[in-house]
Amino acid sequence: MTDEGLGEGWEPSRSHMMIYRQGPQITVLVDPDHPDIWRSEPYHTQLRAWADEAELDGGYVIVFWQDDVFKI
Repeated sequence: MTDEGLGEGWEPSRSHMMIYRQGPQITVLVDPDHPDIWRSEPYHTQLRAWADEAELDGGYVIVFWQDDVFKI
């Protein structure tokens, strides 16, 4: 996801996540070798904030790690 407000820590090589928008949905693809990275800070707080904001318009954040899917 290209967002100038996000710091270098969100770069996929550092965060171990790829994030992109699909309409009202924000999709998070988590590196298979880092299954819980999205639950750590600062990522989890930001993902929750995006989910709360998206929910106002019927959107959500969805996290994929291998075959597991989590809706925030």
